[in-house]
Amino acid sequence: MKFINRLTVLSPFWILSSCYFLIPLLRSPIQAPQFFIDIDSAIPFIWWMIIPYYFYYISLFLPLMISDLSMLKSFVNIAMILLLGSYSIFIIWPISCAPVLMSIQPNPLSALYGFVTFSWLQQNAFPSVHVIISTFIGLIFARQIPGLKWLFWIGIVLVFLATFLTKQHFIADSIAGLIIGIIGYRIWFEKVMIKSEG
Repeated sequence: MKFINRLTVLSPFWILSSCYFLIPLLRSPIQAPQFFIDIDSAIPFIWWMIIPYYFYYISLFLPLMISDLSMLKSFVNIAMILLLGSYSIFIIWPISCAPVLMSIQPNPLSALYGFVTFSWLQQNAFPSVHVIISTFIGLIFARQIPGLKWLFWIGIVLVFLATFLTKQHFIADSIAGLIIGIIGYRIWFEKVMIKSEG
């Protein structure tokens, strides 16, 4: 499939991904559960983990490598369902991640934090879209490129850890994101891989 066609197929996914930043216009953040705050107050801030946090943005472009039209469309359909489900939770339960964001300390990579931390966006919360999409894409590519599966698995783990070690999320957000991303992959696998192998 031509590159321009892949861009066209993927554009709805990218557009919907960017709609995350519109959520503050719909709902103001609410106080996070105290037990979320208590758990994450015991988790250290590791400033250099902001580097793997950015792997998510790289992963958004990996689907361009999927040349099979049917497979790419299935990816987009499932990814958009995952995003819409997450956004629905954000709107219904827009818990504030301010308590963890306040744990960020000045560090050599503070500029990278500045690019992803906005004063008007405090609902970086449950579940973590970073983890959902990175896990979903990473598992697909681990399946599609078995020779590099360890690379994709490591990427999934690093993004998962980065979301709460950089204090961008509560750990509960990241765990929920991991579970949802795996569920999304299982749906994709049953819809695409089992059908094609059968």
